[in-house]
Amino acid sequence: MMRLCTNLSRIKLFVLAAFTFIVLCMSALMPCTASAQDFAVTLYGGRVTNDIWSKSLTPGVEFADAYIVVGAFTWTAKRFFNKALSLELEGSIGKYFGDQDNLEFNLPIVAARWNLFPWNKYVATSFAFGIGPSYATEVPPLEEVINESSQQWLIHWFGELTFGPPKKNWSVALRLHHRSCGFGFVGDHGGLNILTAGIKYRW
Repeated sequence: MMRLCTNLSRIKLFVLAAFTFIVLCMSALMPCTASAQDFAVTLYGGRVTNDIWSKSLTPGVEFADAYIVVGAFTWTAKRFFNKALSLELEGSIGKYFGDQDNLEFNLPIVAARWNLFPWNKYVATSFAFGIGPSYATEVPPLEEVINESSQQWLIHWFGELTFGPPKKNWSVALRLHHRSCGFGFVGDHGGLNILTAGIKYRW
């Protein structure tokens, strides 16, 4: 029975990955605005919280004794509405420290980024949301403590706010790094939230 549930979870993740591929293929057929700086690298790190994602963004957030360092590579597939909106594909690798020390692989992550804000001539700002499959090299022990159980394959999503000097290639990135079962889409339990900060470089 457990093996059947695991296989079903993997099938659902394959469906999510296939949907990601279809979205990218469809975007290639849509009109867009050409632009430079189609690639980016983001290096960020942070601390795991004991709370759900919404409470992790409040002043009363409680932290666990675990940390992560992540490297992410991003390709901007398309830009729309005079560069206001961009569609991105990302892959990332994370390493945990502390109460769990596994590796985490998130790929492919499809993200939508909004780049148009009224104060951009003073502080270049963007906000992005991305989602896709996530694989841990072992069942994360802290996820089991927080959620009673977990599994290696889950869903990863992130919310990211960047800000930096206009017309420069770098920016500060604040990101909520999240793993979960997707409201039961790939399992019944599992996941965690991490508040992170880092640097994004585009070229």
